[in-house]
Amino acid sequence: MSDQTAELDRFDRAILRILQRDNQRSHEAIGRAVGLSGSAVRRRIVRLREEGVIARDVSLLDPVGWGVRLIVTLTFGEETVEAYEALDEQMAAEPHVMQSYHVAGTEDYVLIVHGPNLPWYEAWSKDTFMTNPAIRRYETKVVWSCKKFETSVPL
Repeated sequence: MSDQTAELDRFDRAILRILQRDNQRSHEAIGRAVGLSGSAVRRRIVRLREEGVIARDVSLLDPVGWGVRLIVTLTFGEETVEAYEALDEQMAAEPHVMQSYHVAGTEDYVLIVHGPNLPWYEAWSKDTFMTNPAIRRYETKVVWSCKKFETSVPL
């Protein structure tokens, strides 16, 4: 997807702001809020999905009571394309890795991991990180509570 923000008109942006907060609203309700008919809203949403502007429609669960959330930073000892690609594939296949970011700075990756408990994480991190010869160091932060979690992209 190219930088499509310039291609979106004010109606598209208004529709997307609403959908990012509540994608269960009816086309008619969205249309009333933005000044379009329900059928016009439906056509625009279909187009936005086809163009990849809307990547997915999901339901977000409250993670409280579902285990422990951890923020993990990884630093590579040897930085190679192969090491990055292997880690990308491994993290993409790992259901406990909620988010994976290749970042600039002193660390190479930031991961958001969600697991059942800390003993599980200790074993998982040994299997996942300590057995990877490309990873020089990993650091873990336990999330006590979430003060802000936003999924909406500012438009």
